[in-house]
Amino acid sequence: MKKKFLLYTLLFTSLSLFNSCQDDLELTSDSIITSDSFWKTEDDAKAGVNGMYVNFRIQTQQNYYLLGGARSAEITGGVQSPLTLANYYNNLLTPQNIDVDWAGLYTVIHSANLVLKYVPQITFSPTTVNEQKRYIAQAYSMRALCYFIMARSWGGVPIVTDPTENANQSQYIIPRNTIEETFAFIKKDIDAAIASFPDATNNKTQLALPSVYALKADVNLWTAKQLGGGTTDLNTALTAIDAIGTPTLLPNFKDVFAYDKKANAEVVFAVRYSLADLPSNLADNWNQFMFLGPSDFAPLTSATATATFGTLGTGAGNAGISRVQPDITRFNFAATDTRKAATYLTLYNGAVPVVTGLVKYNGTVDGTLRRFVSDIIIYRWADILLMKAEIKNALGQDPSTEMNLVMKRADPSASFTNDSPANNDNVILNERLKELAFEGKAWWDLVRFNKTNLVPSMTAGKQVLFPISQNTINFNPKIVQNPLSK
Repeated sequence: MKKKFLLYTLLFTSLSLFNSCQDDLELTSDSIITSDSFWKTEDDAKAGVNGMYVNFRIQTQQNYYLLGGARSAEITGGVQSPLTLANYYNNLLTPQNIDVDWAGLYTVIHSANLVLKYVPQITFSPTTVNEQKRYIAQAYSMRALCYFIMARSWGGVPIVTDPTENANQSQYIIPRNTIEETFAFIKKDIDAAIASFPDATNNKTQLALPSVYALKADVNLWTAKQLGGGTTDLNTALTAIDAIGTPTLLPNFKDVFAYDKKANAEVVFAVRYSLADLPSNLADNWNQFMFLGPSDFAPLTSATATATFGTLGTGAGNAGISRVQPDITRFNFAATDTRKAATYLTLYNGAVPVVTGLVKYNGTVDGTLRRFVSDIIIYRWADILLMKAEIKNALGQDPSTEMNLVMKRADPSASFTNDSPANNDNVILNERLKELAFEGKAWWDLVRFNKTNLVPSMTAGKQVLFPISQNTINFNPKIVQNPLSK
């Protein structure tokens, strides 16, 4: 079993290497091993699906946030060099300097395509046939999720439904589909997934009916507001949310992200990280770039910050590894809003604020090392309630119920009063930016609301779509570059 899983992982890795290693390699040999020696048993199917989730987890280590959050101005320079991250929050990305492309997401899609091709051919026992259906449904779901991430980032992308199993390069040199074709494909995959799930079982770290209904709502909300889907797509999104079931909000906002409360009642779908399978202490998740702490990375509180960092003015290196920091000027948390302290912590040199670090997604302390092994949440109930408020407002309905559930959890003194659709939208967006800060949602929210002008660096001529990396175009000359900033 371990040998098969290792082989499967190596096969996926070979896809990313294929872009840069195009010499006379024995590329067909892996394909022969895959089809002739693998994909024969139920264990093979399980290993293949596990490999799909491993590949997706790799994308959530950094790329998911770079695409969904980094350009939104919720981050700014930290105490050390920002590396290439400054190009994101300053919106200075070019085809030459962008260091996130779609190759990794296509690796996940390749995994899903393999599952969809081979798992239906495997004979499952009568007692496990539902697992076969579940694997197929998860592959459709994962493929749709990856295309949705790419479509929001780059627009129309090449639609690939066959796994990469040979060295015939012409098979992969294909043009981009239109944005309309891409979203039609995403919706078709979502419907296929929903039809394939055998039941509503949800373990929260794998795609299941509740998370796919959340994805369906998210997709249709996007097409309603960005592709002219209007009332039809809004109603489809609302129906999808009503089909999710009954997750709940945790009473304490901070508990949603607590290491010892993973897969809690608020989580709908999260990517699992653990000490067992990710032993490194610093390089697991993107949030390492925003962490602040003493040399042993022990937990900090605002009460101990001044004592620990009393010499920050001359010894900033003591402040951990912060490459970037939350830009607190971009938030307007009320003094009574519990989300502020649960989201970021400002460290002081005496009474002078010096640098701010991320609290959300801080993992856990293992011995004397902080390990960034918080689960990365893709969908949770507060996010979905705010989506529902946005949908209801766009339909001319009163979003007060959903808004007050989220706002009063954070601050019992807060309240929402129904107003004009335009004013409601402003409040809903502001609430999303605070509630979902640093969860990889902010940039896509600003785009969906047509509010990227709120980002100071999004000056005239700056493009909303990401540039396609030059390496991608070099590999596939049929790819047409997105419009670039002037």
